[in-house]
Amino acid sequence: MMSSDSLEAIAYREIRERIMHAEYMPGSMLSENELAGLLGMSRTPIRAAISLLEREGLVGSFRGRGVMVKEVSAHEFSEMYEVLVSMQLFVLDTAVKRQLAFDLEAMSRILEQQQVSMEQKDYYGYYNSSLLFTETILRTIHNESMLQIMELYRGRYVFSTVSYRKKYPQYQPSRSVQTNRRIFEAIKLGDIAAAKAAVSDQYSDTHEHFILHGLMK
Repeated sequence: MMSSDSLEAIAYREIRERIMHAEYMPGSMLSENELAGLLGMSRTPIRAAISLLEREGLVGSFRGRGVMVKEVSAHEFSEMYEVLVSMQLFVLDTAVKRQLAFDLEAMSRILEQQQVSMEQKDYYGYYNSSLLFTETILRTIHNESMLQIMELYRGRYVFSTVSYRKKYPQYQPSRSVQTNRRIFEAIKLGDIAAAKAAVSDQYSDTHEHFILHGLMK
């Protein structure tokens, strides 16, 4: 017999996966009763799972209305992205100063996964791989606080990018994998300046895209 803890974990994982794949778009209202029926369990583990998702910033509870999937604002996404860019640039410099080796094998494997995801129009796989690529870079200097920030951002960051692509299918992703490939090739050659330039170029392009499409002022 399953414990309530394991049911809570299953409910959390299942609901979160649906949100991360943008099966529930921003603004969608979720019903505890419907989720319980869908997952074949009582409302107790569903309620506990929703509480965890609230703390992660993926949903919000509204008395009398239910649970709503929260939208990640362009401003919030931009702030998260700026932090990730800043950490990458710092790690690239620091790894050289400390003579630390990057995990090129893992980076290459993740790049292949991202390329396949792009070809299959698997937005979740594409952006999750991109974040894993960044995380692999950050792991180089063994800074646990940076990795905790990555984990804090993961859900909202991936959900924001996946739901954006589903909302605006005319903008097909490709730049992220191109940038990551530039970073990878530059690191492999020991050209950290070129790797940093690739990170900075993508930031500039992303920021310009937000401005051009009225997502930020």
